[in-house]
Amino acid sequence: MKNQLLIIIILFLTSSYAYSQKTIFVKGKNYEGFIFPKEHPIWGFPPESGRYTPSIEDISMAEKILKDSIGTDYVRDHQRQYKKPPINKRTLGKYFRQYVGYLTEEGKVIIRIYLYRDLKMRCEKFSQDIIDVQDGGSSHWNININLSSNELSNMSVNGIS
Repeated sequence: MKNQLLIIIILFLTSSYAYSQKTIFVKGKNYEGFIFPKEHPIWGFPPESGRYTPSIEDISMAEKILKDSIGTDYVRDHQRQYKKPPINKRTLGKYFRQYVGYLTEEGKVIIRIYLYRDLKMRCEKFSQDIIDVQDGGSSHWNININLSSNELSNMSVNGIS
């Protein structure tokens, strides 16, 4: 019984410490969202090694790369099931974002962007944890952006991989 109580107290203290890390609200031209610091756990798991806290400049660069890449084959190929791709330059600004940063072994910065549209939540919920939406199609998607090479990877539209 003492061991169980001790485990519960340790979990409570570590989760309280982890969630005390502040997210940063960022707003630019046609985008807004929260930057998660490297110490912030995602879905309750401790931060992975290689996490990185993106700067506002990193986010601005990632957003420019994303905007410039919207019409590319990579993005279109991940939306093939739609007659008219719903993720385009006109709709991109309608998504609220969450940002998580990673460093590769080579020291390159990767920004993972989670994008949400038509999700009825209070803004503070978006600052507490990455929102996990199952399905929802093109209203919820995510993508990795390599700031060093301007490459996109791991794009996933919910309901489609």
